[in-house]
Amino acid sequence: MANTKGLRNRIKSVRNTAKITKAMELVSAAKMRRAQDQALGGRPYSILINNVLGNIVTKIDPEAHPLLVGKGKGKDAALLISTNRGLCGALNTNLFRKAFDLGDDASFITVGKKGRLFVSKSARPLSADFELLERPSLESARTISKFLSDSFLSGEFAKVNLVYTSFESTLKQTAISKTLLPIVNMDLVNQIAQEKQNEIRQYLFEPNPDQVLETILPHYIQMEVYQTLLEASASEHSARMVAMKNASDNAFDLVSDLTLIFNQARQEAITNELLDITTATLALE
Repeated sequence: MANTKGLRNRIKSVRNTAKITKAMELVSAAKMRRAQDQALGGRPYSILINNVLGNIVTKIDPEAHPLLVGKGKGKDAALLISTNRGLCGALNTNLFRKAFDLGDDASFITVGKKGRLFVSKSARPLSADFELLERPSLESARTISKFLSDSFLSGEFAKVNLVYTSFESTLKQTAISKTLLPIVNMDLVNQIAQEKQNEIRQYLFEPNPDQVLETILPHYIQMEVYQTLLEASASEHSARMVAMKNASDNAFDLVSDLTLIFNQARQEAITNELLDITTATLALE
């Protein structure tokens, strides 16, 4: 009976774990829907501001603004957006693998406790650390983007990358690295210049493209950081919901298997007791 008692305790323990993971799954599902709506809702504006910026750049000399070309000195840096907590599958592992591709000399600006811990354990340079809010805000994006712009303009950073997890679907999130500063992507500029010849809508910039550029550049950087935070948030909650659902399903399957083993063990014990009684009865006769 000691065996059945151990099985009974294990079944109880697994059931309690399943209740916890199921509750976390439901909480993550609610957060996931809100985060996904925000990330998907911000994409059209992000695409539009990229298109506007590309059109402006085709009308000016990119060398005229330091944010477009940079000073060519300093070190490479990366804004690494991770999570504060685990239990989100391989999301952070894939993200840190992408960060490793930047090399040992890259300096990191982290958002999220897991990213800060990764940089610390891997003995990589840490330039700054920002708090990861439960809900990304424009104010936090403004603070981060200002730090990145100031560091880039001062020559501390020659290049700034964004390393984050892009949301694709509830079941798929992809770790990517893309350049934020300098802003000019000549392939994109050339593509826009070719498309403009067949474009019905033509942009008219007042008072002139250079002054519009001065205004739009800080806003562009802020919105790129903000959209990145939204993508990372949607990815985190989606990955955690899926991980907790898998954990709950596995726990319920394990309870079923253990219950079957428990019933078999109990039946075996009952059978043995009946055999003992029968044997004793026959011996008395």
